[in-house]
Amino acid sequence: MTIEELINNVVKGDTIGAGKAFDTVIGQKMQAAFDAKKIEIASKIGKPTEVEVEVTAEEE
Repeated sequence: MTIEELINNVVKGDTIGAGKAFDTVIGQKMQAAFDAKKIEIASKIGKPTEVEVEVTAEEE
């Protein structure tokens, strides 16, 4: 289902159809967001992290 179908169902007063369309659209968007986050996390695996070390006056 698409956002257009969701809007059409709301305009027609089909609340059950609108609810199902809403669930489908939100599910698709959530899945896309999860997939993007998985790709982001996977691209960071195995890469060294940058750690800043502060030198205090006592250590010098």
